[in-house]
Amino acid sequence: MTKNNIYKICTIMTTGRTGSDYLAGCLDGVKNIIVFSGKFNHQIFFKDHKQKIKKEILISKFITENTKLFTYNKIENLRLNININNFKKKFIEISTNTLNRKEFFIRLYEAYHLTLNRKLLKSNVIVHHSHGRTNTSNFLKDFPNAKILITIRDPRANLKSGLLNWFKFDPEKKHMMHVYMYLRRIRNDLNYALKKDNKKKFIKLEEMGSKKVKSGILKFLETKYDKKINISTFANKPWAGDKLSAFKKNPNGLFNKKIIYNGWREFFTKDEILMLNFLYSNYRKFYKIEQISFLKKNYLFFRVIFPFKFENLAINHQRFFSIKLINNLIFYIKRVVYIQLLILNIDTFDYEKKD
Repeated sequence: MTKNNIYKICTIMTTGRTGSDYLAGCLDGVKNIIVFSGKFNHQIFFKDHKQKIKKEILISKFITENTKLFTYNKIENLRLNININNFKKKFIEISTNTLNRKEFFIRLYEAYHLTLNRKLLKSNVIVHHSHGRTNTSNFLKDFPNAKILITIRDPRANLKSGLLNWFKFDPEKKHMMHVYMYLRRIRNDLNYALKKDNKKKFIKLEEMGSKKVKSGILKFLETKYDKKINISTFANKPWAGDKLSAFKKNPNGLFNKKIIYNGWREFFTKDEILMLNFLYSNYRKFYKIEQISFLKKNYLFFRVIFPFKFENLAINHQRFFSIKLINNLIFYIKRVVYIQLLILNIDTFDYEKKD
C-alpha cells in the first residue's frame, strides 16, 4: 500500500462553461497522472476531516452515490463500462480498516487507477476535477498545498454559452435566477482563483488545442510530455462533448475549433456588451476588454434598471402570475442592485462561500 504523502495533488477548477471537462479528459491515460472518470465530492460522507469510517461502509456509499462515474452520465454524454466490483475489491485491498477524508480520497484514486490496469508510481500526480468554486474551496481544506488548473474563456462567450445551452437543455433554467447566478459566477469564480496563493495556471478554452499550451500544462504538473494529452478520453474512451454543447459532437475526442468563437458579438447588443465589459473587467488580464469610462459608468447605472435583450429570454418565459413569476422579479431586482453596487465600487461577496 502506498503512502498518502508521495503524491503531488492538483485540482481543476472551472469558471463557467470553459472546457474543464475537456481538459480533465485530456489528462486521462497520460503517463504519471492519476485521474477519475468524472466529478465527485469525497467529503460528503464525513462530518469533518478528523472522522474515520470503516472502508466497507465508505466504498458502498460512494458507489451508490456515484454510479454514473462507472456506467452512464447523461449530462456529460458518457457511456462507460467500468467493473464496479473490481474497483470495490481493489479499494478494500489497499485500504486500512478505517479511513479519514484525505485517506479515502487517495485510496479512491489508487483503486480507480488499478482498475484500469494502470501502474501506481511514486512520481504519480493526482489531478482531481473539483469543478466549481465551492467544491474547490472545500477540497483545498483537505489539500491546502494543491496546485490549481483554472479553465477560463472570454466571459462574454462564456455567458452566452451558459445561458443558451442551459435554456435548451433544461427549460426550468429559463429564469432570472439562472441569469443572475451565472452573471455573478463568471466574475466571482475568477476573483476567487486570483486571490488563492496556491501554485496555479490559467488555461484559456480558446487555446486548449495548442500543443504549446498542453506542453505547458504537463510542465506545470511536473511530468513529461505525452501525446495522449491531445485526445480527451474518460477511462480510455474518447469524449464527444457534453449534452449541453451546441456544436456537432466530435467522437474522436479531439479539440473542437468551433468553440473558439461562438458569435457573442452578434448575440449581445451594444448596451449589453458595455455592461459585460464593465462587469468582467477582471478578465482584462487575459482578454481584450474595453475599459469603461466614468461617463459610461454613469449611463450604465441607470441603464441596468431596464431589462436587457438577453434577459427577456427568461422574463418572457414566465408570463402568468405565479410563484415563479414573483421569484423572477426578485432575481431581476437582485441583478439590478448587484450591478449598481459594483458601479459604486461596492463588492461585498465572500469568495470562500457559495454564491
